[in-house]
Amino acid sequence: KMPDNFSKVVIVQAVLLVFQIIMYFGCEYFQSGFHDVKRGIDDKIPFVEWSVLVYVLWFPLIALFPIALFYVNEEYYVFYITAMFMEVVLSVICYMIYPTTFKRPKPSDKLSGKLMAIVFKGSYRGVNCAPSLHCSSCYLIIFTALMAMHNVTGIISIIVAVAIVISTMTTKQHTVIDVLSAIPMFVVCAFIGKFFPFVFVLGFFVL
Repeated sequence: KMPDNFSKVVIVQAVLLVFQIIMYFGCEYFQSGFHDVKRGIDDKIPFVEWSVLVYVLWFPLIALFPIALFYVNEEYYVFYITAMFMEVVLSVICYMIYPTTFKRPKPSDKLSGKLMAIVFKGSYRGVNCAPSLHCSSCYLIIFTALMAMHNVTGIISIIVAVAIVISTMTTKQHTVIDVLSAIPMFVVCAFIGKFFPFVFVLGFFVL
């Protein structure tokens, strides 16, 4: 199974990631009238620059988790792909209807601060905050791993996902509102993934 389908799993994941990048950054060209989502509680959360090392783990996590999931449970793989696709689409709709941003702190001259500055620049305009796509996707990974991936990979995925959610606030990439608003986003998309899964995806693997 691995030799026949591995390249196809990678292709599906690559297509999803490219779609996500185009949708996430593409919508920024059409946004205006941004709303500040920062609140008083966010000032009580410390700015921990070294936590950027945790924050960037999101990128390999969303790239590798579904590949590992495919070989454990194909049904939940379809669930994940469906829910993740919907998270991207519905999040972008939210960003277009209610554009959000907030002022990030100035990183220090330390190595961790320089890395943090690179991440700040990488987020382009520093918008598309609520709901946090970082967090909603992490909630999806946590849920899926709990339901279908009862192995070391699943445990590691859950630990990393939880750490990433926390890091979104300690790196000041997201506010508490962003993190909390990602919960109903995840719930809605998980519902769609459960009851309206993209079963046609599996057809790609039998071609």
